[in-house]
Amino acid sequence: MELSAALTVMAILIGSVILFVTDKVRVDLVAMLVLLALLLTGIVPENEILNGFSSPATMTIAAMFIISAGLRRTGIVRFIANRLHTLVGKGKERLTTVIMITCGFFSAFTNNTATVAVLLPVSLKLAQERNMNASRILMPLSFAAQFGGVCTLVGTTTNLLVNAVAMDAGLEGFSMFEFAKLGIICFVVGTGYMIFASRYLLTDRAGSSDATAEYRLKDYMTEMRVLEGSPLIGERGCDNGLTALGTEDEPIRVLEIIRDGRMIWAPQTTEIRENDLLLLRGDVGKVMESEGLLKVEDWAEGNLNSVHLEGDDVTMVEVVVPSGSNVVGRTLTQLDFYWRYHAAVLGVRRRGEVLHERIANIDFKEGDTLLLQGHKNDLMKLADEKDFMLLQDLSTLRLKKRRSVIAFMILLAVVLSAATGIFSILAASLMGAIGMIVTRCLTASEAYESVDFKVVVLLAGLIPLGAAMQSSNMVDMGVSLIIQYVGQYGVHVVLAVLYLLTMILTSLMSNAATAVLLAPLALAVAESFGVDAKPFLMAVAFAASTCFSTPVGYQTNVMVFGPGGYKYMDFIKVGLPLNLIFLAISVTLIPLFWPF
Repeated sequence: MELSAALTVMAILIGSVILFVTDKVRVDLVAMLVLLALLLTGIVPENEILNGFSSPATMTIAAMFIISAGLRRTGIVRFIANRLHTLVGKGKERLTTVIMITCGFFSAFTNNTATVAVLLPVSLKLAQERNMNASRILMPLSFAAQFGGVCTLVGTTTNLLVNAVAMDAGLEGFSMFEFAKLGIICFVVGTGYMIFASRYLLTDRAGSSDATAEYRLKDYMTEMRVLEGSPLIGERGCDNGLTALGTEDEPIRVLEIIRDGRMIWAPQTTEIRENDLLLLRGDVGKVMESEGLLKVEDWAEGNLNSVHLEGDDVTMVEVVVPSGSNVVGRTLTQLDFYWRYHAAVLGVRRRGEVLHERIANIDFKEGDTLLLQGHKNDLMKLADEKDFMLLQDLSTLRLKKRRSVIAFMILLAVVLSAATGIFSILAASLMGAIGMIVTRCLTASEAYESVDFKVVVLLAGLIPLGAAMQSSNMVDMGVSLIIQYVGQYGVHVVLAVLYLLTMILTSLMSNAATAVLLAPLALAVAESFGVDAKPFLMAVAFAASTCFSTPVGYQTNVMVFGPGGYKYMDFIKVGLPLNLIFLAISVTLIPLFWPF
């Protein structure tokens, strides 16, 4: 019976890992499929199947999302970020160092992705002012978020998850700053390495400052002048002979009309007149074929540039689709994008490649970079949308002075109360989250919106799988294999193997999933050797929280991949040596700080 259960759990585990690695299904849906499989096979009883939702780690992570949102909404993080130019100076020598230290500090106490979202446009602006290519600063920014996250218990979800697994096993949990002993050393070494890498290993990758060239807009956009006697005269911008040339798969849209030097953006109800210049997005070939019939002529003559796309009130901005965005997995048509966000999508870039065919039918993915056009006021509002991360800072700083102080004091109270043991990390974080709402640092609605429920569902679905791995003796089978092949070389070698295994898995799939699946293995390995489990749990936590060798292994890497113009090999060239350096440091120092 035990063998049958172990094989069933192994099949569920392998299936989930395949889905995680191939990225064909959303990670939260994979977690729900895991829950369903465990329930239907009877591996986990029905009254225990939802235990993951009530796990201290899951609730703490949700609360920390709210606390991070309170800091962001009150503007204190952005206020400090906008003052970095005084520390950086006029040159570029200190830019990487200052950005990394700032990012690392905030990432130690707030959500990593939120910190990067605030600092990314600031970093781009500082780099541009100093004539420094963005590719030399954005990868260090992403890595610094990971350096900082490993310094505290609340700095990353993996630390909280590993702590929860330890406590569920009856062990003493980690203290707030227990990770700092190793984390600060890794931060210093990592920062020094990335300063070197920024100068000598990273190359200028970020694209041209001319968005029309970078996104190859002339391939699917053109500007036509309406000639005398054209049948388009008197027709509206949203329904005319040009738009009729398009199909549902490849629509042709009039984005703007330029009349007497004045730009009319999104002219759905505007009647077309003779000599109007029409900016069109769609199949340029079909438009050219109908020039004679519709009496229009190519006005831009293939030289489309930002002059045609920006005016006094209309501009273009780039945005990144972050984790948890409502646009992930949906198309422009499904979103009714223009009416929802009052912006037009001119181009889409994914993992360094520009996607321009059938834009209306592209399923957006996390990390996509979109080029948007719209009124400045409408685009400014996107800064408050969790669906997008603006790469340009269009809005003026709105620092809520009194509430920003309150938000910072709430964070400080959470950290100190958890660090001193006055309250558990769960109690402290929940009180902090409620405090943010009660003091009106953010509304209840904003609090709900700030929680990345994809992460919450992922954890809630995988925690029961970790428990099932232990109860079915599948973990024991894994430990037997480890002992059989590497146990003879001693506990230090086993620690290195566990760190390496975690490092490899987290570069291929979710770091949270990796931590949940390998933490039980770490406990079982320690038990088999009759030693303290903390060194092995620390190895899993650090390895799962620091993924530098792939752009998809950590959310912050995904966020900077497009804006930095990186290639996959850039992360391998720069990140893999850093991962190996961290491996050597951790395997050497973990047994000294946490003896077996």
